Parts: sequence; structure tokens; C-alpha cells
Amino acid sequence: MCLILLPAAAAVAQSNFVYTDDNNRPNTVSAFRVADNGSLTLIPGSPFPTGGNGGGNNVDPEEITTATTGAMSFLYAGNNGDGTISGFVINPQTGTLLPAPGSPFVAGTPNGNFSLTASPDGRFLFATDDSAPNIHVFSISSQTGTLFEVAGSPFSTAGQAQGLKVSPSGKFLVAGLRSNNAVASFAIGSTGALTPVGVFPASGAATAEEVNCKSNRVYNVNAGSTLIDAYALSDTGTLAPIHGSPFSNGSASGSFGLVLSPSGPFLFASDGFGSQISSLSVDPSGALHSVPGSPFSSSDWTSQVATTADGRFVYAALFAQGAVDGYSASPAGILARVPGTPFHTGQSPIGVVTITTFPAPTCNKQ
Repeated sequence: MCLILLPAAAAVAQSNFVYTDDNNRPNTVSAFRVADNGSLTLIPGSPFPTGGNGGGNNVDPEEITTATTGAMSFLYAGNNGDGTISGFVINPQTGTLLPAPGSPFVAGTPNGNFSLTASPDGRFLFATDDSAPNIHVFSISSQTGTLFEVAGSPFSTAGQAQGLKVSPSGKFLVAGLRSNNAVASFAIGSTGALTPVGVFPASGAATAEEVNCKSNRVYNVNAGSTLIDAYALSDTGTLAPIHGSPFSNGSASGSFGLVLSPSGPFLFASDGFGSQISSLSVDPSGALHSVPGSPFSSSDWTSQVATTADGRFVYAALFAQGAVDGYSASPAGILARVPGTPFHTGQSPIGVVTITTFPAPTCNKQ
């Protein structure tokens, strides 16, 4: 197959896209174009086959992510049914996906659960494997998106990891250790190798992580818990709870996923089986406060949440429907459903849908 190289930046205006990992057998990625009002339309060719199988039975919130390195952008989706990761080249104008050479890539234990995150510079992809408690690290080809496991990978963890995030500084990786009710921190070396910093208590089964643009705050949600942990992240990678942590999501249901708004003033969290989305303001200390009207209703049970690069829209994966809810986000953090919500992926709701956006929010302007 001849791979067409596609520039990551549009000459005039960048379109926005939403992608879901459908987590079915066979697995596919559904791709939506974002309209000016936030509504979604499946793009031609969607859903795109990954060449692998989903089927993990866990609501893993981060099984799909993007990476941009140089002039190229890539999408990665976990196939937890067969222990592989699929890679695609993203066409930034149309949202179309082309398989990366060698995809899918062996990445872990079949029937485990993956969480994926890329380094801010797009050089490395990190993946959990909770069946054999470790983290795989891959270097990303800047031309093709092909993955190559780095020397020393996989790296052992102190428990089953289910949630990863690299600090915008690129210095640290934080991982939710669901089996240990803890969050682990690792220093990232120049080759992508991981060095453990420490393991820090969480208020429940740590599931998903987020780090702010200043790389000095970490947030964690815990499966089955309404509590959100907030930590100060030090220059050495240690974590310490900030005053008032943990904070309530304001819902009666636990959160499975969370995301900070691009400029950092709000944190959005899925409220899982409560069919709601929480919107919380972030004060200078890192403390969280519910915005007026939060939590906001969703169409069904929610898992992962994501925002567009400009922060105007928030999207939530409906894991029991095979669909996506869309919201507009006001400057005050108030959410309102966009026209047409919910938007169906075109696949059976048997899988556990997870979600990401492209272009991804960045901290370049912070």
C-alpha cells in the first residue's frame, strides 16, 4: 500500500473532528465532523476498521488518542480483545483515516484493558496493560505513525493501571492504579523510558487522570466514587493532596472520565451511571467548585469526555448506546446540548465506546 503523507495543519482553517473507539468484534473507529453549532456528522468511510478486535468488559476511559509530531498527526485505538493497538494517519481536512504501516501493533495481553496517551511532542505513545501490570512505551515514527517499542519496555507498575496522562511539560507520566486505590508517577527519560517516582494514595479505584497546563496539578477520578482527587505535582514528580481534596463531583454517581478545558478554568467529569456530566470551576489553588446548574443531564450512561481545541464544545461517550452526546460550553462553564444530540457511531452498542477529539487541545498558548 502506498501511504499518502498528509500535513497536520490546514492552509486556511482547521476542521474539528470527534473519534470513537467502538470496542466491538471486529473493532472500528467512528469519525465525526464537528459543525459550527457543535452537532456531529459521520464522515464518508466511517466507521473505519482497525484490523483488530475489541471486547474488553471494562469502562476504560482512554482507549483512543491522537498524537501530532512535526507536520503529521496520527490516531491510535486500543484493540483490547487481541492485545494490539491500531494506528492511523489523520487527514486534517477531511478527517479520513489511513492505516499506518504495520498496524495493528502488538501491545499487551489479549482481553486486558488499555489506556493510551501520547507525549505532548508526539514522540511517544504510552499504553497500560492491566492484565500484566505494566506500561508499554512506543516511539512514534514522525513520518508514518508506525510504533516501535522502546528499550526496557514494558515497565512494571505497582498495580493494575487504568488511566494515563503525560504532563504538558513532558517530564512526567501519571497512572491510575485501580487495583491499589492509588496514583503512580513516573519520570520520562529522553528515550521514553520510565523511572518510578512514587505511589500516592487515592480516595478510590483510580480510573482516569488529567494534568493542567502548568504541570503542577493532577486530577484523578475513581470508578464507583463521586470523589475527585486533586494533587499538587512537584518539580520532582511527587504528588501531594491540595487543601480540600477529595472534591465531590456534585452527582450521586461515580465518574469514569474527566478532562480540563483547554485554558484550564473548568474540569468536566462524566457521572457514569447517573447519566450526567459535572462541570467544575478550578480556582488558583486547584480546588474544584460546581458551576451553577451542574451536573448537567446526558442521554445515557457516560464514560470518557473530551473537548474541542477551542473549548467551545464538550463531548461524552455513551457506552451503553454506541453514541456521543454533544454540549456547548459557555464562558461560565455551563453546558447546553447541541442540536441533534445524541449522535450514533453507526455500530452496535455492544462495545464500550471511548472518545477523543482532533485537533487535540494544547497548552501552547498558556
